[in-house]
Amino acid sequence: MQPVVITGIGVVSPLGCSVAELTRNYAAFERVPRAGELAQIPLEVIPADKRTRIGRLDRLCRMFLATSYLAVEDAGLGVPVDDAERVGLSFGTGFGCLLTNAEYHQKIVDNGAAAASPRLFAYTVSSAAAGEVSIAFGIKGPNVTTHMGFAAGLGAIGYGFDLIQMGKADVVLAGGADAIGPALIDGLREMGLLKAAEQSRPFEDAVAGVCPSEAAAVLVLERADRAAQRGARVWGRIAGYAAGFEPTLTHPAREGTGVVGTMQRALSLSGQPANAVGLVLSSAHGTPIDAIERAAITQVFGAQPRVLAPKAALGETFGASGALALALAAGLAHANPLPEEAVDLLANTPFETPPKEGGSSGRTEKLVQINSSTVRAEEDPSSQGPSRSPAHDLSTLPGGEAESTSLVMVNSLCYSGNVVSLLFHPER
Repeated sequence: MQPVVITGIGVVSPLGCSVAELTRNYAAFERVPRAGELAQIPLEVIPADKRTRIGRLDRLCRMFLATSYLAVEDAGLGVPVDDAERVGLSFGTGFGCLLTNAEYHQKIVDNGAAAASPRLFAYTVSSAAAGEVSIAFGIKGPNVTTHMGFAAGLGAIGYGFDLIQMGKADVVLAGGADAIGPALIDGLREMGLLKAAEQSRPFEDAVAGVCPSEAAAVLVLERADRAAQRGARVWGRIAGYAAGFEPTLTHPAREGTGVVGTMQRALSLSGQPANAVGLVLSSAHGTPIDAIERAAITQVFGAQPRVLAPKAALGETFGASGALALALAAGLAHANPLPEEAVDLLANTPFETPPKEGGSSGRTEKLVQINSSTVRAEEDPSSQGPSRSPAHDLSTLPGGEAESTSLVMVNSLCYSGNVVSLLFHPER
């Protein structure tokens, strides 16, 4: 099996359109202020000779196309791509062409069959975005669009990893995106699933629904020896991943065996023990299913997991969320040094420790890892606020221990039951 590395990352999000901007704004306490926050799509990154089709593209296609150009530029690849048959696409989206379908349908309802738009019809399939990107870049390899709900983007990255490991491609553009618009917002509101940002605190709130925002994140996955041969900068290596299903995710009596099993399979396939993981990027978003992920993390990693929940800042970006979390993990690993306020922000993910034997812990821990340093902030109900213990800073521990906890696990869970866990080894 060939090692697979990440040589380029493109990001379009409400917190920025580059990994550096996303990381800087995340670390500076920037947050999606309200439900329905839109991303600014940097269409100017698309070369002038490729912009003739932009006018006909729907919003999802524009997001995927602009983000792909950002990723390819970051990777230092040429356009059109070399050896096009060995380059593939693996995109994931939760809602896909929902907005275009709604617009297409509404025109017919309002004005009759004669109002059916041939332009819109071309984008009433969710694979249209992957097709547009392949056309723009001249890609001729595998072209796949997956639907795994909120886990679609991370699942697409996992499938791209598989394509390279199986020898079916040398380079894969992989990631996720979802656009939001009136049809989606109205639907969430009517179903009682639209909630405000202040109701979306991971592991604190248990409010059904989402605080939606939109984003796209595309990674350039590449065979490691090919990347080394061309002298590419490497963000990190994909160490393994697993996809699974939790049939009881929305049941009153949740079991969590599907979530635990997926995380354990990702570790097993990577050949790494649980204590090699230094940080978990959670899918939590202040919903009732946070508890099942929390219990699974505790079962897999023991009593003291280190957890961040990016959706606290980014909102629910649906199919983009897992890919966006992976981009953020890469950015945090490369941000050296992060400003002091980053510690406060990243520590803003409370994670309740499991009850101690013979009683409840009654204590909440806030943990953050920045580069090789980890700061643990602890809150005690009897205290006046959090405190940090230098004893928990990895930089104070023996070097071997710090090196052994360098892996990052990214989780994506969806109400549909889809679960994806991916292990990432950042290059610093």
